[in-house]
Amino acid sequence: MATVKLLLKESIKNVGKVGDVVEVSPGYARNYLLPHDMAVEPTPSNIKKIEARRQEIEKIERDRREQQASIIKQLAAVEVHMERRANEQGHLFGSVSATEIAKSLQGQGFNVQPDDVLLPGKLDRVADYVVTVKFAEDLSTELKVWVHADPDSKAAMEAHRKAQTVETPEEN
Repeated sequence: MATVKLLLKESIKNVGKVGDVVEVSPGYARNYLLPHDMAVEPTPSNIKKIEARRQEIEKIERDRREQQASIIKQLAAVEVHMERRANEQGHLFGSVSATEIAKSLQGQGFNVQPDDVLLPGKLDRVADYVVTVKFAEDLSTELKVWVHADPDSKAAMEAHRKAQTVETPEEN
């Protein structure tokens, strides 16, 4: 398959960093990178222009990495509590998403984006889960997410549990 060589003007996850000459598919180049002004043709003059910007951006990325490293250390002691509507068996009406977890963390003062939150599967029951917050290969931590039933659902779950124990009396 044919590829196109482009010089990146911005760092793009899973593609490359600023100033890298990368090979991408013609469609990705034509439909995404070029229209969004994220890449240019790798001519000598463009390489010189990008090189100065690359040093600036590398400094910004180093600062961001230091900030993310400190966030990772702080997150080790953080728990997220979420209250959701659930049926009698404890199944949620809709699951908890990475976006909701990221918003909760942002509300606590942490700069975490939804694509930094990796879920272990569907969070669709009243339970406690362990999710991973990952900024880079070597910058990740596990985080406890507690999903509680809201007061109405909690009452329905209690009633259901009592009804179950009444219907099935213990055999002697």
